Amino acid sequence: MSKEPMPRPELKQFSALTPNDFERHPVWIGCHTADCDEPWYEETDEETFRPRVGALPADPSEGMLLVRATATLADGSRLPGFLTPAFEADDLGALQPQVFVGGRMFSFWGGMFGVPDEARRQFYRAVGKPAEAVFPMEVAAQPALCGGVGRASVAGFYKSAADRVEVVR
Repeated sequence: MSKEPMPRPELKQFSALTPNDFERHPVWIGCHTADCDEPWYEETDEETFRPRVGALPADPSEGMLLVRATATLADGSRLPGFLTPAFEADDLGALQPQVFVGGRMFSFWGGMFGVPDEARRQFYRAVGKPAEAVFPMEVAAQPALCGGVGRASVAGFYKSAADRVEVVR
């Protein structure tokens, strides 16, 4: 028995997501991990997401999820953001927390190249606070939105080295 194709949903590129998108739809799913059998799949790429449909909480095994979260900075102030729920705690490379400040999205995981100096400077300018007022930062999704690990503690900007992870502020 084949399943009925899903009508073409709202499709957004990762970099085009906004806080308003997460207010309208608290969970988004990557089309390339969930929709390969849909007729509109060819319109998507690895960076294309759509609102996830179905009961909550969403499970990380469903595919690449982006879940609305709130970032609480060291000084207690809050920013809107999102993360990808993971299977293991403290896996910032999987959780990939992001925050929105001044109309921009900022990431803290830079992989093997790290977060560029200019992107870090732009973040501090946008948030208008020194590193001590920002980090450590907690980024957490509401438990009702996702299973797995939906909370990340962020100490700064991360870079993965051969045998360790470096943190810079």
